[in-house]
Amino acid sequence: MSTLTVTSFNVKGLHSPTKRKKVLLQLRQSKYQVALLQETHLSDVEHTKLNKSWADKVYYSSHCSGRKRGVAILIHRQINFTETLVHKDKEGRFILVNGIIDGTSVSFVNVYAPNEDVPGFIKSVFNMIAEYSSDRHPASRTPISKMGKMLKNMSVEAGLVDIWRSKFPKDRNFTFYSNRHASYSRIDYFFTAKAELHRLEDITILPITISDHAPVTLKWNIGLTPSFKQWRLNACLLNDKEFVEFVKLDLKNYLDINNTPETSPIMLWDCAKAYLRGSIISYTTAKKRQKAAKQKYLEDRIRELDLQHKKTRASRILNDLNTSCRELQDLLSEKIEGNLRFAKQQYYENGNRVSRLLAFRLKKQQSSNVVHKLKSGNKSILKPKDIAVQAGWCVCGDVFSSNHSILSESQTPQF
Repeated sequence: MSTLTVTSFNVKGLHSPTKRKKVLLQLRQSKYQVALLQETHLSDVEHTKLNKSWADKVYYSSHCSGRKRGVAILIHRQINFTETLVHKDKEGRFILVNGIIDGTSVSFVNVYAPNEDVPGFIKSVFNMIAEYSSDRHPASRTPISKMGKMLKNMSVEAGLVDIWRSKFPKDRNFTFYSNRHASYSRIDYFFTAKAELHRLEDITILPITISDHAPVTLKWNIGLTPSFKQWRLNACLLNDKEFVEFVKLDLKNYLDINNTPETSPIMLWDCAKAYLRGSIISYTTAKKRQKAAKQKYLEDRIRELDLQHKKTRASRILNDLNTSCRELQDLLSEKIEGNLRFAKQQYYENGNRVSRLLAFRLKKQQSSNVVHKLKSGNKSILKPKDIAVQAGWCVCGDVFSSNHSILSESQTPQF
């Protein structure tokens, strides 16, 4: 059975296009299938920008200001997800999505705390499942509040369990570092029903890189069908001189060996395309592995330095950690620049021509122009026919039916 890979990530704002691209790039490279994002700091309109590349479906809850809070659930375009229920608040704090993935019913709930109106709400959530002192460094002896005890009892009654704590009952790891207080804490959680805990394959707390929170990755066995995608040439490689020289030399070697009198030109060219495709795949794979190895080295170094700093709190280690984070940010920025150039190229080449890009833009424009509800006094009008009558629009079907009836009752005109 296949695995559904889910990540929870407090991104601390996605207003910057560069940071938004970095987050989406990390989701795509890590091959996540579902992403739960907190603190997006986006409005309803800006949340729709998250479905341009990696995600096909985006469910979100925005704060009215569009500058704080905000949660979103992103589902990869290759996941056959059919929604059955969406429920969210108006303050950008939580969203619930029920649906079906390949015949399996699933529920995703993305919650962002704190709640400014309740001062002790954060610690209450921390203590809902695990002891607060085990998830903080230096350890805190703050007693559990009445709200925390109530929430903890409710979670027990509901049969919910902290997945990471259930897998690592004696380990200590953290998802957030406060520079102001010089302390670590684990404030990013995955919860599930106890009856579904057997589906867990793995859960990992990744290093802190893009945001000030660490992503938490979950692998969940629900039995997905693997999908395949068609290979296409990356046109950006044509600007790479090293790649062009590689293809020229490889094609020359191919022709020197296979261009014989017995070989027909058609067969020679068809085989050349297949041969070059394999060579290009080999070349691009090697380049990707080099970049991936460098990125993995930086991530491993960040993880190692992060663990050392959690134990020693030395300023030298913190400086090395910040340097490694900057190197990783630069590496991700190079990839983002390429993606932005590709997006500009797509808009330039397609323009207003009939294409998939235009269809995507028109689909959003048409959906925004649809009048799906009217208010008449205290009543809400939902049926399209009633909306047309109320607005005074012409309903073609009714007009045609009326005219046809009048014509049939009158005498046939003589010519």
